[in-house]
Amino acid sequence: MTFFKSWYTLPAAILALAATVAPALAVTTGIESAAPAAYVAAFTPAFGFSRVPHAGTMELVVRDGTISGQYTGISVRPDRLNDHISPVTGTLASDGHVQLYVGNALSVNGTMDADGTISGTAAYDGHLYDFVAEPGSPGQR
Repeated sequence: MTFFKSWYTLPAAILALAATVAPALAVTTGIESAAPAAYVAAFTPAFGFSRVPHAGTMELVVRDGTISGQYTGISVRPDRLNDHISPVTGTLASDGHVQLYVGNALSVNGTMDADGTISGTAAYDGHLYDFVAEPGSPGQR
């Protein structure tokens, strides 16, 4: 008789175990850091050739789906982000979708790959740009 009583509690125990283990098995990008990670960013005009490409460096911290850090423009052409440290804020969803805001000048809507590469569309000065940011420092491969 006691065997049947314990047998009926087995499904409840499995359900409780699954409820505690399942969140650990959730799909994530694996890009979560407490220390800032260096990025090199570039964005080029999405339409036409009348606009010039831009480049910059970022130091980003990703924690609990929140992105924070700073951006510094390093474009060779005049750019209002050059030599200015602008705050970066944003979000990272569990499916890799990223939204970034660089001060009040630049916004990015895209995705983050498993290797940390961010790509998507940026809005800057009323124009659309193709945006890519890869982990690393300028001149580093």
